[in-house]
Amino acid sequence: MSNALEINNLLFKWNNEDNFLLKINKLSIKNNNKVIMFGESGSGKSTLLNLISGILSPISGTIIIKNKKITQFTPNKKDAFRANNIGVIFQQFNILDYISPLQNILLPCFFTNFKKKNKKYFYDRAFELAHKLGLNKNILLQTNSNKLSVGQKQRVAILRSVINKPFLILADEPTSALDNKNKENFLELLMTICETEKVTLLMVSHDTSLKKYFNSFINLEKISHSK
Repeated sequence: MSNALEINNLLFKWNNEDNFLLKINKLSIKNNNKVIMFGESGSGKSTLLNLISGILSPISGTIIIKNKKITQFTPNKKDAFRANNIGVIFQQFNILDYISPLQNILLPCFFTNFKKKNKKYFYDRAFELAHKLGLNKNILLQTNSNKLSVGQKQRVAILRSVINKPFLILADEPTSALDNKNKENFLELLMTICETEKVTLLMVSHDTSLKKYFNSFINLEKISHSK
């Protein structure tokens, strides 16, 4: 099984913070694996996800996704690669209340070649995946998203992360504000969609009780030299 993600000799430092340094000598994640990374607040979990997605650039080292050294890409090429290959689930889901659930799901498509491709394909895909997660067409077509329940917002966030058929999903502590029941529901839905779509998942969290849902886990403090 080949690697979905490889990191070698990565070094990152914030320009204005002398007290933070993230250094990872080696990290690899196999294709289609579902991996959770643990670390305390301030250990660099979110920073690492931003480096992997190409939002941040390291001082040195390489990040390889889909056999591409994204650390050698230009900023524009990084943006295009992220839009077409990486799905993101945010800590607070970041569902926009003033647009419909369907429009929320389709947002990533507007950063790719959505206009060049068949729009009908993406709309059909959104409805098909939503049906699998228990969201009917009437819910998707609501005028706005401000009346969605917590569970419905979870589903919309998951669907938005996979609508572009990404190679890799990055999830930044998406369960941190959820109670135990909603946390369990969210993770079961996420694992189901990752299996269905055959996508690799890397999620970061400080909650070690979640590791039972994943193929493997990583302790950031053990693989990094951060301060």
